[in-house]
Amino acid sequence: MRIAIDRIAGLVARPARVASAALVCLVGLCTPSLARDAIDEGFEAAQWALLSSAGNALQQLGLRAAAGSPDLAALVRKRQDLMALTNQAEAALAAAASQPGGETRMVGLRGEIDSLHAEIGEIDARLKQDFPRYAELANPAPMSIADVQALLQPDEGLLLALSGRDHVFVWAIGKTASAWTRSVYGAGVLADDVAALRAQLDPNAATRGAASLARPDGEGPRVPAFDRVRAQLLWFELVRPVEQALAGAKHVFVVADGPLAGLPLSVLVASQPKGADTDPKALRETDWLARRYAFTTLPSVDSLRVIRAFPPLRGEGPRVAFRGYGAPVLGGERPGVQVADAGGSFFRGSLADVEAVRDLAPLPQTGPELKRLAGVLGAADDDVRLGADATETAVKQADLASADVLAFATHGLLSGDLKGLAEPALVLTPPEFATPTDDGLLTASEVAELKLSADWVILSACNTAGSDGRPDAEGLSGLARAFLYAGARAILVSHWPVRDDAAARLTTGTLAALRAADGRLRRSEALRQAMLSLMRDESDPSLAHPSAWAPFVIVGEGGY
Repeated sequence: MRIAIDRIAGLVARPARVASAALVCLVGLCTPSLARDAIDEGFEAAQWALLSSAGNALQQLGLRAAAGSPDLAALVRKRQDLMALTNQAEAALAAAASQPGGETRMVGLRGEIDSLHAEIGEIDARLKQDFPRYAELANPAPMSIADVQALLQPDEGLLLALSGRDHVFVWAIGKTASAWTRSVYGAGVLADDVAALRAQLDPNAATRGAASLARPDGEGPRVPAFDRVRAQLLWFELVRPVEQALAGAKHVFVVADGPLAGLPLSVLVASQPKGADTDPKALRETDWLARRYAFTTLPSVDSLRVIRAFPPLRGEGPRVAFRGYGAPVLGGERPGVQVADAGGSFFRGSLADVEAVRDLAPLPQTGPELKRLAGVLGAADDDVRLGADATETAVKQADLASADVLAFATHGLLSGDLKGLAEPALVLTPPEFATPTDDGLLTASEVAELKLSADWVILSACNTAGSDGRPDAEGLSGLARAFLYAGARAILVSHWPVRDDAAARLTTGTLAALRAADGRLRRSEALRQAMLSLMRDESDPSLAHPSAWAPFVIVGEGGY
């Protein structure tokens, strides 16, 4: 039985979700003048409210790494998969109970659930003997401010933002200082401001391959406005009151929920903007937060403990530096195809319509991009699968667990982007006829079944930081969560449709900077340098707009 991605989401404690509103109220009782103990309690309460499926996926990866041996790690992974299948079967049982004639189906499901429980019980017995810390590590307590500071380097900080109905609560923690604030931003105003900025960041609303903003008539650049005053207001209300705690920090971990989870903090503005919002020179000279900090997104505060306390998960076989998949064979003609309005159903039964997949626009720069990435890492030619070789079958049959870096350069689709698409997916070369194992779409559920031990997964595609499409789903609950669960220690994901030319320069620039630094540069700083380099390029004025240079964020281990 395939593990549905929403069943992995079910591994997050449901009571924590129910209690989120109550915890926001509890945190709201705190004021900035309260004693340190009370502020620490508020920080811990906020972590319960911010429990997420992506954070849970990273925590499960940490459990496997903590097991200490490949065999025990595989056993922990098997238990996690069985728990996801149990959640899936229990959901099906609840659905069958409300359907006419569902009794026969219910009998089979009860038997399946009993069998899964028995298998989990056998694994638990072995873990109790061979991995006695498993139960403790599987249920970690919230971290205190002191716990966080103990894990931070002297030039690092952490920013936590919890959105409530009437306020946004923000904590900033540096190596030796901490601060918190309660902003007057309510949920509605914050959502409106973030939505307004997002609308200016992804105006094309397309898959990867969004066209350059340069005017086709050759009469000069067409640079859309970006509301820098609104971006400065967000900084002024949310970051400035606590920024003193980040003094000396160059690398900042960000944990956020609600609207803020969909906006990279690098696009906030830290001083009064000058010039016009459409002037490339003024945009290049803006005091973006990207100039001050290299940001890394964490799905939870506890994720910091996972990436710092547990070593990378490794198998016993030889390693390869890189595996890449992209430049799928597609036949669409429009470079920025508007997929949301595609006519007809994109699926035939449970499988994608391969002709509809084939009708998506080709991405000519993804092949050279992957080849450059491979060249930077010294990878062999056969470690890159392009065109007709970039298929679901090739991905599923490859030894991905041996790859240090795994990259996909293609279209990334959100649930609902194409009619009938129920979960996020990466587009690969479709086969002649769809099968259950290969229909041209590598969905989040299929990603979750992969076995990885990658230091980094690069998703050079659109909207890969998005949710799984369920109502009220949190950010990072789609492809990002699936790759974390599969075994990625860090992921490069995008928040909006990325330009083909800009994406290639950002990914290759980031890896090239890392390679040149030979272990002396953080991933987050390498990405920041690539962003600033793109922003400063005067050969194309449209590159000064944050829609070009700021789509990507690093999730997970953004350090060395």
